[in-house]
Amino acid sequence: MNKSRLCSFVIAGMIGFVGIVPMNTFASEVKTETKTQSETKDEKDNNFNEKMNKASEQWKKLTAKQKDVVYALLQNQMNEEIKLMDKLVEFGVMDKEDAEKIQAHMLMRFKKMKESGEFPLMRQKSNKRDK
Repeated sequence: MNKSRLCSFVIAGMIGFVGIVPMNTFASEVKTETKTQSETKDEKDNNFNEKMNKASEQWKKLTAKQKDVVYALLQNQMNEEIKLMDKLVEFGVMDKEDAEKIQAHMLMRFKKMKESGEFPLMRQKSNKRDK
């Protein structure tokens, strides 16, 4: 009985020791190019931008009726966000003036987007911010 306990203790100690000791690994020399994290992120960003550009082109091909369906969904989403802010004001989490400013900006941004026919998931590049 004592021998089995002693063996278990020794094995557990060895496993613990191996877990603490830093291990060295050596890779064989391979003639491949390595990519840095930033390159990988840039590639992902470029891929995402390409997909968004393709989606934007598809958006332009939609009929006015199809776009109106999407804009109606976006308006419903915005209305829910406005209700959420109103509730936060009611509970004292937000100031009424701050919520009103945010809501006014949301409404103005939506109005501009709808009037211009802009693709809703991609902001237009501009030098100045929306006023």
